[in-house]
Amino acid sequence: MSTRNIGYRHTYRMRKLVPGRKSISIGIPYQVIEREATIRNLTVDEFIRKFIVVAEYDNFEGVRYSFKEVNDG
Repeated sequence: MSTRNIGYRHTYRMRKLVPGRKSISIGIPYQVIEREATIRNLTVDEFIRKFIVVAEYDNFEGVRYSFKEVNDG
């Protein structure tokens, strides 16, 4: 993981979305989504409709989450 200072830390439980499938759900802090929405001049609800979360990793030292706008085409 990066050596940068951590500005926010909270612990979340994990849960399986569907038993028997390889999918785990965790929470993203509301403050993170609210900040991203504000940066883009959107409400939280608009942001949730217009963006998806992208998880990027190449090892198991950490995962980087970012947001990508959905093109409704």
